[in-house]
Amino acid sequence: MQELLRGRQGELAALRAAFEASASRGRLAVVRGEPGSGRSELLRHATAMWRAEGVAVVSHRPRSRAVVLVDDADQLHDPVLTTTAMRMPGCLVVAVCRDHAELAEVADVVIDMSTLSPEVVTELITTRRPLDHSVVEALRTALGPLYGNPGTVLATLDELNLTPVGDLLFLVDDRISLPGNHPLLDHVHGLAHRVALLCVVRQGIEVSDLTLLKEDLDACGRALDELVERGVLTPDLDVLCPALANAIADRGGEDEVRRMHVALAAESADPDLVALAGPDLPDAPRRARWLADRAAEIQGTDPERAGRWLAAAVRMTQDRPCGRLFFLTLSVLTATGQDELMGTVLTERVHEDSSTDAAAMLLMLNGEQPPINGGPAVALARWWLGERPDWTPLPMTTHDDEQVITNAELNAIYHALRFDVQACRTALRFVRDEHARECFDELTEAGTAGDVATVLELVLGQRYRTPDHGPLKLYQRVLRDYANADFTAALQGVRQLELTKRPTPAHHHGRVLAAAMHSARGEHRQAFAWLAKVSHATRYAPTRALVECGLLHRAGDSQAAVNLAWRTLQRAKRADIRPGVGRLMLQALQIALRNDDMAIARTLMTEITELHRQDDCRCTLQVLLLAKGLLYGDPAEAARGADVVRRRGHRPDLLWACHILAQFCDDPRHVVRELRAIAKEGGSSFLLPARVSALMRKFGVHAPRATTGPSGLTRTELRIVELVRAGQTNRQIATELDVSEKAVEHHLTRLFLRTGVRSRVELAAASLAGRLDDRGATG
Repeated sequence: MQELLRGRQGELAALRAAFEASASRGRLAVVRGEPGSGRSELLRHATAMWRAEGVAVVSHRPRSRAVVLVDDADQLHDPVLTTTAMRMPGCLVVAVCRDHAELAEVADVVIDMSTLSPEVVTELITTRRPLDHSVVEALRTALGPLYGNPGTVLATLDELNLTPVGDLLFLVDDRISLPGNHPLLDHVHGLAHRVALLCVVRQGIEVSDLTLLKEDLDACGRALDELVERGVLTPDLDVLCPALANAIADRGGEDEVRRMHVALAAESADPDLVALAGPDLPDAPRRARWLADRAAEIQGTDPERAGRWLAAAVRMTQDRPCGRLFFLTLSVLTATGQDELMGTVLTERVHEDSSTDAAAMLLMLNGEQPPINGGPAVALARWWLGERPDWTPLPMTTHDDEQVITNAELNAIYHALRFDVQACRTALRFVRDEHARECFDELTEAGTAGDVATVLELVLGQRYRTPDHGPLKLYQRVLRDYANADFTAALQGVRQLELTKRPTPAHHHGRVLAAAMHSARGEHRQAFAWLAKVSHATRYAPTRALVECGLLHRAGDSQAAVNLAWRTLQRAKRADIRPGVGRLMLQALQIALRNDDMAIARTLMTEITELHRQDDCRCTLQVLLLAKGLLYGDPAEAARGADVVRRRGHRPDLLWACHILAQFCDDPRHVVRELRAIAKEGGSSFLLPARVSALMRKFGVHAPRATTGPSGLTRTELRIVELVRAGQTNRQIATELDVSEKAVEHHLTRLFLRTGVRSRVELAAASLAGRLDDRGATG
């Protein structure tokens, strides 16, 4: 079966018309386009088209009509003479070239190959390989305007380091470079390479910057013009795209880039250039203090740049300083989330102090392994990472302004992650950021979820920013997507977590959440697969058992579910593990009541009451109120519990609260109001529609039509659209929805008919643009 040539129907039609017009006399059709634009592929498909119609292509029978195809015609010795000789009555010559003016002048037809649309390119690469949409976005960003060149995209994709997680491929390294044999790099050599490298190092230049190269200015100017003409540089003298910039730097190698930095900074008063050259400058120690002073001037307005300058100043100081400069540098890097620079700075230490201890702790929490023994802060990180059995809180003072993280802040972080609510409340009285005390409920909730990023942000305030890369930020996003019931985004985040460095608690918490989401969707096989990867350490036992008990209950073994919950609760109590205990108690109580096991239900109620008395916070209050509603059949208490959940903005928990209310509520109005709100706000990303509809049917209420607006599409159809947008194949969609691949094909056919679109690309584009509507077709 002939593969579809995407996005080139117009060019094929032009060639067909040229052939029809060549009956009376020979004609020359010239196809122009950049390398990689699909010129040769067009010839291949044109050949198949004509041969399928019985046309001889390069025939040996002189009297037959024929088509002659010439690839890379501009490489011929004399393209015009050669193609002219090839013409004979009834023969069409199709010559493919890059851009040959003389050939175009003698041509009867000129067909210019335009760039493909991003949607077509995305469909091209995602139908060939099961790429996660993060890979597609990374390619689009790295290639910029070259993303419309299919040859470039496919060649670059072939060189990417990809790894499978589940059914999808993810990037191992975010850095993307053009292949070394890309045609654009043919123009980057000799002086042209130095000019291009200058543009890379300076991130764009002015013409006057050419003097920095200390080369013949006329020659530099000609090289610059050539690079612009060939498309390596834009008219604004920026490198065409990040992937090309990386390839230019790769071609020179680290040593040449370093020499360029030094040459540019040698006589410059530009702090950015001096910071890039750093310790390689001959007079680095003398210029370190100057650079640190410049950093102090901009710290309030541009702290990220100030951090880069300070890090360079530390590395440039001959005696490898500690003290004030070291503290200031680590403080700024902590506040701007520049953990890579922080790791570099730590290698310059003379001895360890509280600043290096705090910085090393932050790196370790984000999956790094700094070369430092550390003190109490590092010990705290080792406890969280499971390398130490416990951690001893420190004496607290209120006069630690010259500390990256104070003793009180370390204590607050520890108690929040242990979910020791009263001790955390006490420690917060001594932290420097008053806002932390106002966010006590958010802090304890983050702690019980193992959300280190949010704990650090709340305790340290403006003094800390979570790095953009690493398990801390990824897990924080997973939790937020889960709370919004956007399970697709949350599961994607968990898969991305799997690609980060050595396993951390974030990985195990993320795996538990992935299992919970699959369980909620009835995808038990996937749920068990994620649970199998979770550590059996006691700290994860309550949250792990929460999912396992739900799976056992749905499988009809409710007694086993209650027994597992009780064993886990006793194990957690012996180890003084608190996170996740309240939620497990509530689920066990709910299942016990369904089994009419009042004895265990009352015992669990006693435990829940004691838990709230000991750790009085919003999380335990929610559990207590919902438990009272369950055990005593008290809709008022259960409704108060639902109000607590609503204030938290946690939609899966709100559905759980409604499910509890539905068990005994005689007046359905309150529950129906909540269910309508959940269904209305859900959109295509909300993945618990069956449970919502089932509860509404319990009250005899017609469930709202499952749409995201005026589209008129069912939730299943909206879910398929969402997965198509994510680049998933029909097989992957079938696995996600637990249906057959043929069922997915049937749904897509119906979607095409109902919406008027003709392909998966158009379907995704219409959805993204908000143009997805039912055109009135039936089916």
